[in-house]
Amino acid sequence: MDECGWTWIPDALDGVYTCRCEVSCVWSKSAAAVDRPDALLFEGATPPPQRMKGLPLRVYLDLEAARKPTGFEDIFIGYHAKDDVQVTYAGKSFHTSRSYHVSTEKRNDALIYWSSSRCLPHRDKVAKDFLSLVPHHSFGKCLNNVDGPDMALSMYPVCSTNDNGKPHWWDHLHCAMSHYKFVLAIENTKTESYVTEKLFYALEAGSVPIYFGAPNVWDFIPPNSIIDASKFSSLRELASYVKAVANDPVAYAEYHAWRRCGTLGNFGRSREMSLDTLPCRLCELVSKRGGRNADAL
Repeated sequence: MDECGWTWIPDALDGVYTCRCEVSCVWSKSAAAVDRPDALLFEGATPPPQRMKGLPLRVYLDLEAARKPTGFEDIFIGYHAKDDVQVTYAGKSFHTSRSYHVSTEKRNDALIYWSSSRCLPHRDKVAKDFLSLVPHHSFGKCLNNVDGPDMALSMYPVCSTNDNGKPHWWDHLHCAMSHYKFVLAIENTKTESYVTEKLFYALEAGSVPIYFGAPNVWDFIPPNSIIDASKFSSLRELASYVKAVANDPVAYAEYHAWRRCGTLGNFGRSREMSLDTLPCRLCELVSKRGGRNADAL
């Protein structure tokens, strides 16, 4: 496996994999490591319009909400189950350096964590209207109410990654949100199957996501693990429910009951389809199609 135009797939995936069906896979960004690749992976760059037999298969990846195949790929990777290869955000490969410390206590003065530094008008309006009804801490650049976008580490020094470098907000995001009972998770776009890290971070941090997004979100997550905003008639009704759950230890614990059962059901399948498992799943499909010796399309 080789690459062209990658933008966010991490170096951590580089390596040699032993996959199913006796398939061995070398996944690398280095041409020296893979001098005759069976496939080239494109993300952020359009594949060549034609491919001759004997040349690598063209693989195109697009995980954005407005995803669209280019028409020039042999294999399309997207977030939907109907794509050639599906990738979910339920893994950890693309943020391995993050502090995953999880707080054993939750705050009672500020119930909700929210962080956004990409200030989209429609998302900010929903957040502003809802957060005005509940005690919260808003980190990041959008609607910040904690005296600046870099306050999380000052408030929670236990979240430091101790790398002696300048801390970035994403290094301690997971750890900081673990101090809150709830995390507000609003997708950039509301569309089927577009369930991003905003929700999965909160689940991993031991918090309960308050979710605005994909109508089929339950296809990706554990049962009774989130508060689905679409089930409420108004933001005021949602806020009242959140405050009631926060003040009822039994009701709040019910949102964590799934954790005693592990990654089961739909959530287990989401983990199996995550970026973590992409190298073997893609290599297996490339092998099945004959690699560089596959007939040209």
